[in-house]
Amino acid sequence: MTLHPQSRALLEAMGEGADAVEMTLEVVRALRSDAREAALSGPRIGLDHVVDVDADGVPCRLYRPRQGAPVALYVHGGGWVLHDLETHDAFCRHLAHQTGWALLAVDYRRAPEHPYPAPLDDVQTAGAWLREHDRGHRVDASFMPAIGDSSGANLVAGLCVRDAGAVDAQVLLYPPVDRRAELPIGLGNAALEAPTMDWFWDAYAPGDLADLPDVSPARATDLSGQPPAYVVTAEHDVLRDQGEEHAARLAEAGVDVLAHRALGMVHSFWRQPALFDASRSTVTVVGALLDAHRSRRR
Repeated sequence: MTLHPQSRALLEAMGEGADAVEMTLEVVRALRSDAREAALSGPRIGLDHVVDVDADGVPCRLYRPRQGAPVALYVHGGGWVLHDLETHDAFCRHLAHQTGWALLAVDYRRAPEHPYPAPLDDVQTAGAWLREHDRGHRVDASFMPAIGDSSGANLVAGLCVRDAGAVDAQVLLYPPVDRRAELPIGLGNAALEAPTMDWFWDAYAPGDLADLPDVSPARATDLSGQPPAYVVTAEHDVLRDQGEEHAARLAEAGVDVLAHRALGMVHSFWRQPALFDASRSTVTVVGALLDAHRSRRR
């Protein structure tokens, strides 16, 4: 298990123990503000059309690379606690530009102020809105996948458990899918440590809520009938094993599933194409795979 030099550079820049801050609400709000400010100062790609919309009460941002583009739901990560439309704006623009897919990015309510079911309810509402209002925004949701990274992937997987017909495919980037799974301490690093992941889980779904199947999708008793899935894990990530086990259970249930482990990678590599070759390659794969699924459904 060798770190890719690009992963090593990121971890060195983050510093040892950078993920070990006590996560009080005051700290959470400061982290949100800092991340937003940093994101707003960075470069971003211009697209045909980018607009903020109200999806039946849920703030969202629509990225359209061209009129008539197929559209996917995008659900950002951040432990259900951090990040927002701005922190993922540059990446969503990159993803839409490189794949040709429009995206509806969901600004769901965040824990700990708004724990389960609020974030998942918002994602569900936004997806239903997109199905109904795609034509009005010159995009095509006749085949509508959902893409999520980290906790966003959990919300996508949870939505599929709650309603298998809510989306037509699920793309899960290093998903946390089982609150009760043991987190391999040896895989923790500055990108994500096990204690911080535990704190995120407790902020989102404290106590027995964590055992609900739309919170811990890996614990759903029946995964048959789930939409096709693409599951990507990172080799040096405490969430690696549970993501791969979830993919295996989907396959066992007869779901069309493809799973990849990104060797040498750490948590969060997907949304950093400027730093990681593997991010750019994975974006290409996601676009091609969604195109193939859409073609088979037409």
